[in-house]
Amino acid sequence: AIAMLPEEIPAVLTIFMALGAWRISQKNVLTRKMPAIETLGSVTVLCTDKTGTITENKMILNEIYAAAKSHKLSEEALPEEFHSLIEFAVLASKEDSFDPMEKAITQIVSLNLIDSEHVHKDWKLIQEYPLSKELSAMSMAWSSSEQEEYSFYSKGSPEAIFNLCHLSDDEIKSLITVVEEMASRGLRILGVAKSKAKSQSLPSTQHDIDFEFCGLLGFFDPIRSGVKEAVSDCYSAGIKVVMITGDYHVTAQNIA
Repeated sequence: AIAMLPEEIPAVLTIFMALGAWRISQKNVLTRKMPAIETLGSVTVLCTDKTGTITENKMILNEIYAAAKSHKLSEEALPEEFHSLIEFAVLASKEDSFDPMEKAITQIVSLNLIDSEHVHKDWKLIQEYPLSKELSAMSMAWSSSEQEEYSFYSKGSPEAIFNLCHLSDDEIKSLITVVEEMASRGLRILGVAKSKAKSQSLPSTQHDIDFEFCGLLGFFDPIRSGVKEAVSDCYSAGIKVVMITGDYHVTAQNIA
């Protein structure tokens, strides 16, 4: 019939494609371009982001480390010796931030430090030193009417903070052990540092600031429901799954 009426070919193909798209929609898949389904059928490796895809990206500040002591957060009041670390972490964060980790830090403040001397509502943010490809840390410069100096606070990957603080090899080795212990429990780790300086002008880069190491923050990010089954489905279909993340490698291994 098609040989006799070649004009039917476009109509037949259109109907078949539409039927295919309809059948796929019964499995809750919306298809705009049918060739995309053919491409998907030939996939052998699936690369996926970790935060927000494998996990929920709902950060919970779970554990902190300061002055050679670790503390797991609970509903109980935060011990006084850890108040300063939380204070410095807040000052190293953006104001009214939507970042899940910074919101988690702010939540601890609202539960433990809201009416304490560790909250500086009268301080003015002077300059922000953003994250960069060269240094995965961000710093904030603050000033207050009572001070004749700038206060600097930084947070970022442990390695970046160790670098900014110019720690010795022995100090770094000791702290790496703590970082790996925290990361082995699936926590996402941030380091925190502080500095003060009397100067007529602000430093141009974070490396120009003489930072002092303050402590570590460990955030828990729950694994998204259904991920285990989805990965299993990929394996059963012969698809290799690769998780890509900028997190500390021990944290990534725990999540995987």
